Amino acid sequence: MSSKSKELKDIMYSWLVSEIEEAEDNGVEVKVDGRHYSLNEVDELKQVMENHYYMKSYTGDEHGKIVQIDFEHIVSV
Repeated sequence: MSSKSKELKDIMYSWLVSEIEEAEDNGVEVKVDGRHYSLNEVDELKQVMENHYYMKSYTGDEHGKIVQIDFEHIVSV
């Protein structure tokens, strides 16, 4: 892996960890590829994410409040 590619992965991983941290602070569930992750599982999450890129989406309740953040693996065709 090139140093630039590793740097981009590290930036993405840091971004995801900060998103999980903020979500947990606000009582919002975070899922990566359909599986719930918490800050207690960041090492495992880094392994899952190691060779993939992710897109973030939100799920809201009937009042428009965000109740879940999903990170889905982007598959190139």
